[in-house]
Amino acid sequence: MSVKPLRRDAMESRARIISAARVVFAEHGCEVPLAEVAAAAGVGVATLSRHFDRAQLVQAVIEQRLQEHVNTADDALALAPEEAVLSYVRGLCARGLVDRSLIRTFTLPLPDSQIAGRLRRQLRQRQLKLISAGQDAGVLRAGVVPEDLLLVLLAVQCSRESTTGDAAWERTLAILLAGLSDAATDRELPSPPRLDDLSQPANGPRPGRRPSPLSKS
Repeated sequence: MSVKPLRRDAMESRARIISAARVVFAEHGCEVPLAEVAAAAGVGVATLSRHFDRAQLVQAVIEQRLQEHVNTADDALALAPEEAVLSYVRGLCARGLVDRSLIRTFTLPLPDSQIAGRLRRQLRQRQLKLISAGQDAGVLRAGVVPEDLLLVLLAVQCSRESTTGDAAWERTLAILLAGLSDAATDRELPSPPRLDDLSQPANGPRPGRRPSPLSKS
């Protein structure tokens, strides 16, 4: 059975809602009430709901972001091996400073999205290439895995949200990058975290927020 194509105005409305959701999720997190997204998009909640439920909207935003991160990783791979992985991590953290929901892009389970699954696999493959290139170039220590890049992102985000000015997060990033360098130490690293461990803080969601961005409650 063929799917009826959307009218042009419907396509434009969907695109406007996704664009607004990206901005609102970045500022407030993707647990934000959908009424805030609707207001930012200039549509009513009923109109938004005709196009997306919460899970579908979060999924659409994450799919777009994942494609952008795959493209960013490709750009980094085109750099000199000694620069590629460190440039990628700095760029990742720069995005994290203006996007509170960024970690969800990499860790939120989306079992119904084949697109997200494919893009996450592609991104991981590129991250592994970046890490390997950095290790071969002597700028990255052994034992580093893609999850470590997310730990750096989380630490920089936490430093930025807990302080004023740029000095704290910039110093945090510099210290973490030094710790990842090949010259740091020969001591073996502890086991890396699972992605599930990175997707939800140990003390639960912030007060007043849903436990999951995909929650119906």
